Amino acid sequence: MAPKGGKLKRIVLIIVFLVVAGVAFVLLGGGNLLKSAGTKAENIKGQIEEGAKTVEKKAEKVKEAVTSGEKK
Repeated sequence: MAPKGGKLKRIVLIIVFLVVAGVAFVLLGGGNLLKSAGTKAENIKGQIEEGAKTVEKKAEKVKEAVTSGEKK
């Protein structure tokens, strides 16, 4: 015979566990953790953008040097 309600019971228990874990995360200050992670991500994004700007400027200088060298 096949087990009665075994899969359904397991799915319901998993859903209940996920809900309880989510509530515990929020109550234990998970929101602050997410905010700090967002702030760090914004800081890193700014650093990457600044680095990209400097690389772009250097690439333009090299390009100008190469094109002026070809003209001579």
